[in-house]
Amino acid sequence: MAAPFPGGGGGGVAVMAGPLTPLDPSPSKTCLKNSALKSPILIFLLFHKAIRSELDGLHRAAMAFATSQASSADIEPLLERYHFLRAIYKHHCNAEDEVIFPALDIRVKNVARTYSLEHEGESVLFDQLFELLISNMQNEESYRRELASCTGALQTSISQHMSKEEEQWEFSVLG
Repeated sequence: MAAPFPGGGGGGVAVMAGPLTPLDPSPSKTCLKNSALKSPILIFLLFHKAIRSELDGLHRAAMAFATSQASSADIEPLLERYHFLRAIYKHHCNAEDEVIFPALDIRVKNVARTYSLEHEGESVLFDQLFELLISNMQNEESYRRELASCTGALQTSISQHMSKEEEQWEFSVLG
């Protein structure tokens, strides 16, 4: 499936690797039960599921690259997927920072600042990953392992962050 990139430049497309897994909006988690089903927070939970899925795919792709004999030119599709994910994640974080966290902060003081700081930390991880992806170390022996490790760190950080947010939302909505 392809999706156009926003903004100028025209003609850019992002291609999602692998089959699409339907997002099941059924109340499989307690945070989706009862009144939360009617809440706009459901949209954020669906975004979290999609982001986790793409992070998993990217980590698997980085691991495959790390263990293969692919040429360093094969890094370009991975770089494009990370750029697309970062753009989506940045917009998602901005929406949380501007809408969700201030609403949560009314119920639980200082929660907005904590999560916003985590967003900043994740932005630093993305920066480090991009520096590695475009570096001239691609022919060094440790490059592939470092790329897989950096990808795994980003996946872990974002997944843990989103899990904490979801627990907070569940507490605030159903609490």
